[in-house]
Amino acid sequence: MLPVHFLTIVLNGDPFIRYHLEMFRQLPFPWHWHIVEGVAELVNDTAWSVTHGGRVPQHLHRDGRSSDGTTEYLDRIAEAEPGRVSVHRKPPGVFWQGKLEMVSAPLAAMTEECLLWQVDADELWTVEQIVRARRMFLESPSRTAALYLCHFFVGPSLVLDRLDGYGNHRSYEWLRTWRYRPGDYWQSHEPPRLVRPQPEGAVVELGAANPFLHEETAAAGLVFQHFAYATREQVAFKEVYYGYDGAVGRWESLQAAGRSVGGGALPLRDFFLWVTDAATVTRVEHALVEPLARPDADGRWGFVPPARGAATAPAVALLRNSGPAVRRRTLVPGEPPPFPTDLIGSVGVFLLDGADAALRASGVLRELRRALPLARITVFATPDAEAALALCPYVNQRVTLPSLTGRAPDDALVTAVREEIGERFDGAFDLAINPVRGEDAGFANRLMQDTGAPLRLGCRVGRPVRGYYADAFLTHVAPTPAGLLGALGAGDADPATEVWTSPAGERAAAALLAEGVPARWRCAVGLSAATGSGTLAELCRRLAARGDTALVLVGEEAARGAAARIAGETGAACLNAVGRLGFDGLSALLRRCDLFVGTGAPAEDIAVAARLPMVGTGPQHGDPTAEAMEGAIAAWLADRAY
Repeated sequence: MLPVHFLTIVLNGDPFIRYHLEMFRQLPFPWHWHIVEGVAELVNDTAWSVTHGGRVPQHLHRDGRSSDGTTEYLDRIAEAEPGRVSVHRKPPGVFWQGKLEMVSAPLAAMTEECLLWQVDADELWTVEQIVRARRMFLESPSRTAALYLCHFFVGPSLVLDRLDGYGNHRSYEWLRTWRYRPGDYWQSHEPPRLVRPQPEGAVVELGAANPFLHEETAAAGLVFQHFAYATREQVAFKEVYYGYDGAVGRWESLQAAGRSVGGGALPLRDFFLWVTDAATVTRVEHALVEPLARPDADGRWGFVPPARGAATAPAVALLRNSGPAVRRRTLVPGEPPPFPTDLIGSVGVFLLDGADAALRASGVLRELRRALPLARITVFATPDAEAALALCPYVNQRVTLPSLTGRAPDDALVTAVREEIGERFDGAFDLAINPVRGEDAGFANRLMQDTGAPLRLGCRVGRPVRGYYADAFLTHVAPTPAGLLGALGAGDADPATEVWTSPAGERAAAALLAEGVPARWRCAVGLSAATGSGTLAELCRRLAARGDTALVLVGEEAARGAAARIAGETGAACLNAVGRLGFDGLSALLRRCDLFVGTGAPAEDIAVAARLPMVGTGPQHGDPTAEAMEGAIAAWLADRAY
């Protein structure tokens, strides 16, 4: 059943504490809200604030409880919802011995396996978000916790717009949901660590064991709104309790500056002296955030129903310029998709290692389209792959990038391409994929991160090349391209390659074949000026002598001379197609052949993608003689029915 137990510790939570109950009442599953109210002494997890001058003066509380109306509100809702709302308090005048004691107080009453969800008074979620998060846990029983991003408010209309700085450190924030079992307990509150005892006496920290990553929850639209510094009263409380000297005056200066910032950003450390990193502030409309709580003209706060549907655009905006991924998930075959694929509306596929890489990824593109039938798929490739992708039926858009192979990470062209990607495609993709296995010579992983795509899938590289740590920019890694497809829930994904042709290409190939003589078998012979033709010429003479095999010579333009000599020596058994067909026609021609020998791009690459048997040649055979190749081909033909 997996009920949800919400946990809130609060002192003076007005006005935001009033948001949650009406939202919880709309949830279509069992839930319970545990509220722990009162003053926490500045000890244990919060002892650090004492060194800053933090204190608990009398005006912050009334007999150890809230002084702003929160206490009375909690009494009312506990009476109205006796089976679903529990308020935990110390006796009047008694303080909690730190926040760790506060979060631990409800655990004894939680006697069932559930999701334990910390919801601070000023952290606002929507019904749709909580329903979706619970469904993700139900579909992935091995997940132990979830990490989230937040829209961090520092004023009614001001939010932070960067990650890995104040308000959104992915290294430890925001861990808010755990799969709880009776016996689990809090080891600390700052940061929150819920642990599970093990039989041998050790403990497992659930937040680190197997959590949903920030990128996975963000892709699902699970980015909450954190009204941490939205009101003057909140800031005044923190000025005293945490020892943030002069916080109110500096907050008011920030509000004044924010009213005239337009679409720009303000350094937060210019206003909040306790902030030392590069966090910046922008207006909510510039960050694409629709606040769930807003003050009216008289300063009275109200709650605004969210627009239907979980938008991922604000999450993508947060992930922009966020640097390498903090955590990466290794994809395990057979596990459910790590993120909801129904929200993937746009995909960027990066194939930057030439035509060969594009052809090898043909099956991935097919299965990607099968898994995401409504998504818009954009392929980034180098100019030499243009012909291979021109007829791909699974792609909506192609973008041509210059080859970056062999360049250093700080090369001027690499920098220019990164900047162009960031400008043209910032926030364009929910998902980016690099299906090429091996060294990321074209910096595809880095370019995927430059798009701001929250999910970035690729094959494991595992070692730095030229100072470039390719894996650092991925959120999910797999040992093979098939493993990437498994992350999309494509069922029994088949990454087998294919080639694409047009009717014109098919007609050109058919017309050329009509010039030759019929035979039982068609053997495509790939010629390359670099490899020479002596051994292949001898093989062609031997095959022509068999009388049952038609030779189809294919290869690069520089092999014209060799092809002409072989054609002259083998006579009517040979069809010389070198230089006579474009990529499309060549693909159609090779699809009509039965096997391939030799080498040479693009013919060899097309033959591999078309899954032609490579009989007697290839890296596994070394440098065979014509006699050895003829023997292998003869044995292969003998096993085939006419």
